[in-house]
Amino acid sequence: MKKYVKMGISAVLVIAVIVGCYYYMTHRKTVPAEEAVEITQLQQVLSKQLDHAYPPTPREVIKFYNRIIECAYSSEYDSDQFDKLMAQARMLMDEELLENNPQTTYKERLQQEIMSYKDDSVKILQTRVCDSDEVRFREIEGRKCAYVQAIYFMKKGKSDFSKTYQSYLLRQDKNKDWKILAYHLTDPSEIEE
Repeated sequence: MKKYVKMGISAVLVIAVIVGCYYYMTHRKTVPAEEAVEITQLQQVLSKQLDHAYPPTPREVIKFYNRIIECAYSSEYDSDQFDKLMAQARMLMDEELLENNPQTTYKERLQQEIMSYKDDSVKILQTRVCDSDEVRFREIEGRKCAYVQAIYFMKKGKSDFSKTYQSYLLRQDKNKDWKILAYHLTDPSEIEE
């Protein structure tokens, strides 16, 4: 008889736990999908830890650099966020480029260019980086280098659209990270070659 009483008590406890779990699951409050927190591109760029997750290829470096550019030219941010954007961009640059563009000079030029874009009502609508098979690799003075092409689609005012073509030269550093060594505006025919 004691055996049946213990089994009965165990069965009641199991049923009570199941009923309790069912009640909890059906009555708990859930956050609707509409209330989910949305992370902006600016927040994504600023939160990327390049020390731990550096882009692995020259193309990926330029893609991330373009995200920084899009944020700098198109986003609303405070001076602290601007400084962080600038720091992210400088982490992608080769030591030689950094030496030729001290931080204060780089900051002043970037701010002037951004103001010029805003004054002229120019917006970067989209950026495009060449395909992986279009990246050209060379060895220059014993160091691995890569050429990456990018296109920037822009809108000036309400209806004037244009494209800007940019060529980037990247060089591998001692950690085998690809860093931007130089860049310049190019002719569309150079991109298509």
